[in-house]
Amino acid sequence: FFLYHEDVDLSLRVRLAGGRLGVAEAARADHAYEFDKGGEKWRYLERNRWATVIRTYPAALLVLVMPALIATDVALWPVALAGGWGRQRLLALADTLQSLPRLLAERRRIQATRAISAGAFAAALSPDLDSTFLGAASKSRTLRSLLRAYWRAVTALLRSNPRR
Repeated sequence: FFLYHEDVDLSLRVRLAGGRLGVAEAARADHAYEFDKGGEKWRYLERNRWATVIRTYPAALLVLVMPALIATDVALWPVALAGGWGRQRLLALADTLQSLPRLLAERRRIQATRAISAGAFAAALSPDLDSTFLGAASKSRTLRSLLRAYWRAVTALLRSNPRR
């Protein structure tokens, strides 16, 4: 990817292939980071978020979480519009749709390397929304409870058919 989510995509592909991720606790890095890089950052974040999910999520998991992904995507529109990045979100959607044939081809190649079940892949994921950029949604106990219940159902379904 050009900017954003390349680390997440790589980590998920390593897990798919049966690899392990670790943390070198003694490693230190300084990152001069400033979140506000202009509106284009939102475009790349949104586009690459969808690309990562499309490319790396096993089919069984993707089918089960798609309703939540779509609901979350719809719910993000008011946040994007209020935050002034609605145009970038629309452009990201156009980018994603235009790239869909390429993303699906990449998905086939990536999924062909999968050495773990969808349930094992899902075990490293979390249903929590903890970004301050999501406003009240990230602090809502009700939403957190609903998402966690949904996630428990998804992971139970994946466990019920471990060969997926």
